[in-house]
Amino acid sequence: MRGNEWLYLECYNPEKTYYGQKQFDCGNALINAFVAKSLKKQVRENLSRCFVLLDGSDNDRFIGFYTLSSFTILAPELAALEPGGVPARVPCSRLIMLGVAIGFQGQGLGRRLMKSVFEKILAASEQIGLYGLYLDADAYAIEFYSGLGFVALRTRDASLPTPMFMHIDTLRRAR
Repeated sequence: MRGNEWLYLECYNPEKTYYGQKQFDCGNALINAFVAKSLKKQVRENLSRCFVLLDGSDNDRFIGFYTLSSFTILAPELAALEPGGVPARVPCSRLIMLGVAIGFQGQGLGRRLMKSVFEKILAASEQIGLYGLYLDADAYAIEFYSGLGFVALRTRDASLPTPMFMHIDTLRRAR
């Protein structure tokens, strides 16, 4: 197991070349393809913000990341939370993607990235209305997100990502 004292997080700059970005492998083909082929464009077009975890002991190698965007969820989709009294379209943030390179998994870096996500969402919630944080979890990630306090919004279907949500009050308590 590697020490992670050389790891640091920065806001992704689409004009910069990140060592190892094109070779990034978190074990999920969809996420890997996104990082290699679509991340720069999505950030450049202001569709999301990305924060990247870099290994300062290895030429600032790209070893993890997450992307966030604004999002609107329809009130009926929140029925599992029994929200009551929310508008038809509920403002929230969306965690689009999160990944940690295979060689760095199992070291708590996913939780470290999620702590940063929570900090960003809470800071944004001080400026604009946010009901919470939404994500679509692959089957292998549901347990991870449930352990952080996310609630599945519908019954799991192994062939589809599971929509999950964390209310802003839960998020405040989770940090």
